[in-house]
Amino acid sequence: MKRLTLLVIAAALAWSGYWVWAAYAQRQSIESWFEDRRAEGWEASYEDLSIQGFPNRLDTTFTAPVLANPKTNTVWEAPFLQVLQMVYNRDHVIVAFPDTQTLIRDGARTEIAGQGLRASLVRENGALLRANAEAEVLNISGEAPLALSGLTAAIARTEAGDRSYRIAVNATGIATGGAALPGGSDDGLRLDSVVTFEEPLRLEDYAEARPARIEIARAEIGKDALRLAATGAVDVDRSGRLDGRLSLRVENMDEAIAAERKAGRVPPEILSLIEGTAQLLAGLSGRSDTIDLTFEFRDGKTWLGFLPLGPAPRLR
Repeated sequence: MKRLTLLVIAAALAWSGYWVWAAYAQRQSIESWFEDRRAEGWEASYEDLSIQGFPNRLDTTFTAPVLANPKTNTVWEAPFLQVLQMVYNRDHVIVAFPDTQTLIRDGARTEIAGQGLRASLVRENGALLRANAEAEVLNISGEAPLALSGLTAAIARTEAGDRSYRIAVNATGIATGGAALPGGSDDGLRLDSVVTFEEPLRLEDYAEARPARIEIARAEIGKDALRLAATGAVDVDRSGRLDGRLSLRVENMDEAIAAERKAGRVPPEILSLIEGTAQLLAGLSGRSDTIDLTFEFRDGKTWLGFLPLGPAPRLR
């Protein structure tokens, strides 16, 4: 019994020492990352950094973090940020966000307010295996205010290869322009797609990730009366130019235009222009209140049937 007790004490001391070493290595890695960003010209700072979670977790809390990238003229700041990991599995990370965050891009300030906003990600050999995010409510202010409820998003590597990822997004409610979120309506957002990148996704160089092919199985958005749906598949060349086909369906245009005219949010002359264009396109579809269009991107141009519309879109 005495020998067993000594073994338990020795194991506890060894594990405690390992946790202290892991917490120290975590702090050194974080401080090194911030120093590297500052060396690149970033503003990268925090007021305080604490690591807790003994004995099985490494719970890292940043107080008042600020990240500013001068190359993209982007600033992100928040009152705190928490990154949670198991000490024996550093490739599984959970991130807890505060209720408020601020994003400034090219001088335009956007306030992000979320309830229950959190995310998790799992890596394998340094590459992203899967990631998930959710929020009960997410409100985004700015020039184009947006509110989402019941938001879930996921990205996961497919069996097709280590460069192919399924990306899905779902929101049970959506509102724009500062309007209240709908209750019990069909408003919402749904996306189901597969994106193949040139290289496996890695957190260290996510900004350099280049899609090579995008397949949209389902993309739908419902807002008030308006319903939009899209499907298609496109290849993406090295310059970001699209090549492929995209089908778009728009439903209830007349009802949506009438609602906007009653709300008075859009100038009447703009609504009249939209209404005339919608009626023309609906006539091409053979239906009075539904628009069905198929855009084809080829040879660097966008085509609607035999009509050239201009350059093909380019992803940047």
